[in-house]
Amino acid sequence: MYINKLRHRTLRSVLVIGAATCFLSGAVDTESAMAAANTAMAQTRNAAVSEYSIQPIAGTWREAGAADARTLVIYADGSYEMTCKERKAFGKVKVTAEEHPDGSKSYWYSFLESGGVVLEDKNTASPWYSAYTSANEQWAAFAKDNKAAVQTDLFSGHDGAMHFVRYAENGYAGTGLGIKADDYVGIWSCGRCNAVISREGDGYRVEIQWASSAAEGSRWVYHCTYDNYAAILFSNGNGTRTDYVYSEEGVSKDTMAYNDGRAIFVLRAGKMIWQDKKENTDNGVEFIKLP
Repeated sequence: MYINKLRHRTLRSVLVIGAATCFLSGAVDTESAMAAANTAMAQTRNAAVSEYSIQPIAGTWREAGAADARTLVIYADGSYEMTCKERKAFGKVKVTAEEHPDGSKSYWYSFLESGGVVLEDKNTASPWYSAYTSANEQWAAFAKDNKAAVQTDLFSGHDGAMHFVRYAENGYAGTGLGIKADDYVGIWSCGRCNAVISREGDGYRVEIQWASSAAEGSRWVYHCTYDNYAAILFSNGNGTRTDYVYSEEGVSKDTMAYNDGRAIFVLRAGKMIWQDKKENTDNGVEFIKLP
C-alpha cells in the first residue's frame, strides 16, 4: 500500500501526494533520533509489568449485555474516558490491593471519577450539555487477573454486576499475532515524511515530520498508549500539529494548527500505517522502519 492522498488543510487547501513523490528527506536528524530510539528500545525490553501496572487493560472496552452500552478507553498514564449516548465521564484508574485474613491479596482496578459532561433537557427543543466535577470517588472496581499480560474481560466487584469486554477497531486483534510494543520503537520513513517513536513514561511518543519543501513543512506529536489486545498504538486526544516556514535568513516561524489531534498507528507485515483521526484523511500514510 502506498500514499494515495493526504489532506493538509492549513498549509494547502488540498495536497495530493502519490507514491511517485516519495523522496528521501533529511528533515529528521537521523543520528540523534536513532540514539534516542535505541535507548528507548533498551528501556522497553527491560521494563517488567508489575502487579500494580494497568498495561494489561490499556485500550478500548465496550459494556456487555447493556441496552445503552458504555465505551471505556483506558490510557497508559492511568487516565480513562467513559462515554455513552447522553454522558461522558473521565478520571483515573489505579490498582489497589485487598488483603485477606490468611495474608493473601486480591488486586483490583479501581476507577475514580473526577468529572464529566451530561445531557440536560434531552426531551426538549433545546437540549444542552452541562459539565460537572466530582471528588475522585470510586464508582467501580474490577477484578485484576495477575496472571494475564492482556486482560480481555472486566467484571466489577464480587458479583460481576458490570461486565466490559475488549474492543478492537477494524478487527485489529485478529491480525496482530507476533506484534510487540517494542516493535514500534525506532525511526520510520516514507519519503519526505519521517516518524520517530520512543518510550514516554508508561506510554509512547510519536513525532512525525513532513517536509513539503526545503523551507516549510509540519510536525505532529502524539502521546500514545499501546493496546496489547489489538497490537496498536493510539493517541490520547491531545496530539499537536505545528506548521513551520523558514525565511531566506534561516529563521523559523512556527504556527500551532491544533492541539487536540487523535491518531492510530498500526504495524502489520513490517509496515506501519498512520491513521489521522483529526483531519479525517481517507488513506493512511505507510512507513518502513529504518535499520
